[in-house]
Amino acid sequence: MDGFNLTDAEKSLSELVDRAEAGETIDILRDGKLVAKLVPAEQPVYTPKGLVDIEALRRHLAEMPMQQQDAGEFIRHMRDTDRY
Repeated sequence: MDGFNLTDAEKSLSELVDRAEAGETIDILRDGKLVAKLVPAEQPVYTPKGLVDIEALRRHLAEMPMQQQDAGEFIRHMRDTDRY
């Protein structure tokens, strides 16, 4: 972990972003005091197209409440009551 004063950080921002992207955490200092941290962004977790993480899907479905009426009745009700 490195500390850079604000002026130096401004001058070498591109390099610091590259370092953060590589996994480093960089402290930004003003008058010797920590004012910001440049950290690697969390990478979104995607699975390749066509592959599904079954365990993640099961956890997600377990948290969802069960619908009280079947889908046909639900859509029919929406169509009839919320037309305009």
